[in-house]
Amino acid sequence: MPGTGLRVGVAFGGRSVEHDVSIITGLQAVEVLSERHRPLPIYISRTGSWYAGPELRDLAAYRSGQAPSAPEVSFDLHRGRLVPLAGGGSLLRGARRQAPIELDVIVLATHGTQGEDGCLQGALELACMPYVGPPVGAAAAAMDKIVTKAILGAAGLPVLEHMALRREGFERDPEGMVASIPRRFSLPVYVKPANLGSSVGVSRCVEASQLQEALQLCFELDRACVVEPAVEGGVEVNCAVLGRPGAQGRVSVCEQPVAGEGFLSFQDKYMGGGKGDGEGKQQPAAPASGAGGAKTAGDAGAAEGAKAAEGAKGPGMQSARRLIPAPIGEQATARVQDLARRAFEAFGCAGVARVDFLIDAAGEIYVNECNTIPGSFSFYLWEPAGLPFADLMDELIEIAFAEHAENGKTTTVFDTNLLAQRAGGAKV
Repeated sequence: MPGTGLRVGVAFGGRSVEHDVSIITGLQAVEVLSERHRPLPIYISRTGSWYAGPELRDLAAYRSGQAPSAPEVSFDLHRGRLVPLAGGGSLLRGARRQAPIELDVIVLATHGTQGEDGCLQGALELACMPYVGPPVGAAAAAMDKIVTKAILGAAGLPVLEHMALRREGFERDPEGMVASIPRRFSLPVYVKPANLGSSVGVSRCVEASQLQEALQLCFELDRACVVEPAVEGGVEVNCAVLGRPGAQGRVSVCEQPVAGEGFLSFQDKYMGGGKGDGEGKQQPAAPASGAGGAKTAGDAGAAEGAKAAEGAKGPGMQSARRLIPAPIGEQATARVQDLARRAFEAFGCAGVARVDFLIDAAGEIYVNECNTIPGSFSFYLWEPAGLPFADLMDELIEIAFAEHAENGKTTTVFDTNLLAQRAGGAKV
């Protein structure tokens, strides 16, 4: 296990529709890491500015929507450290120079675009900084629903049929694109942006007259979208996986989210019941009841009015509900867990990921997607499996160091005499 007292940066926020959800996940991580380490909150604003400091541990600092009072910092890509931006001083004496902030590892609690899609991971790779989270390739691939379908299909995993549509085609021939959907699928269908989460922009279309508006909304938010048939009379089930490439992943218990009609909307997830995060999921039917000893649990992912300072888990979304373990029977549970592990491996994930499934009325199981930085790190799925939140974070840090060491074994540069051969002034 990693040593105690590590200097752990926890990055959250970002330029994403899941900005607020990320804040909750980040503050939860900060609180639980405080038991054994020295966490430093790193807040990335909606405009991309970085801030760091203990002031950021208070959720109230974000409720106004204004920039927090913590010091603004920049990330040094050369040395992998935080550099406080110059401030104070006088015109004659110049600005006070503050010491850089050195960190041992950074935990990514960033959901959605520019945090979960490989952008931030790429910066940390350039800085040779160990980080908790998926590698660049896995992050980018899993964020794109179209690429996700291709990877899962190539790995032999069951996925729903789908259509991949792009903004350029809609701009050229909107009527033709609309007409192509009912020719391919019977309604209802789901239309959702390819690269967004939290169900933003997702539409359930039960009539052809709804398709054009749904597509227009998607293409305002993203360059591509996915259309897939609704799974009527089924349920959604999720399972988390912990591990790294080259080793068999560890699987959690399964959950069955409980939502309102149709699918898990943003309102369901964060404002009035549902899951802790996600990519716009179908929730086709009311959950089965009374089977398998399942219980409902409050969501720990995000909520207006939650106070992370009240504890590592906090109340989360007090009205959100899920059944843990999912009441789907031992055989289906084992199948879901096996598919979750295989999906994790197919993407080359590292750390913890949550794999989401749809099970239709006939019992067929489909892999829906892989969330590489799940809300609250899915700690609520690990605790019933015997892994407390604090231990989960330590295992994630251990994986981060192992991945960093593995990457260090790879030769990336080597000496050549090509430029010496060109020293005579010859043009290239």
